[in-house]
Amino acid sequence: MTGARIEIIIQRASSLLLLLLLLCGCDGTRFHSFSSQGGVWQRDSIAEFIYCARYTPDAVHGLQVEARIDATYRYKNLVVCADFFNMNDSLLACDTLSVTVYCDDGRRAGSTAGLLYQQQSNVVLPEVSFRDSVVIRLYHLMPDEALKGVHDVGIKLMDIN
Repeated sequence: MTGARIEIIIQRASSLLLLLLLLCGCDGTRFHSFSSQGGVWQRDSIAEFIYCARYTPDAVHGLQVEARIDATYRYKNLVVCADFFNMNDSLLACDTLSVTVYCDDGRRAGSTAGLLYQQQSNVVLPEVSFRDSVVIRLYHLMPDEALKGVHDVGIKLMDIN
């Protein structure tokens, strides 16, 4: 094969890979972000996310809380409060979400690619208009002041319809 022919094959393969990545990212996700907790989530540590509004006519938005947790976490669930504020810091809504860490049979929930398991809550439909920018603050509602084993918490905001 000539060098020019190899270059054409590489360009086509790169284009195909880019197309596949774009198609995989089209699942209706509007916003997806994590905040590192360093392996211990303190009660007074608030994970804050700022969603900058995009015009989405007639879209219903769902929210999931996600967590990356290691084997030192000792509870079956991770209960999290999500507070929604406008840009003037006025409270718009509040939801409580539960992330299942262990199933009823004692097995770990979620998927892993090593030492951390990634779990997510059920989808909630917050009574908030996402046509304006929104600040979302997460904090845990668990009995411990410091939750060992929680490395990252995050949110996923997606279109439901």
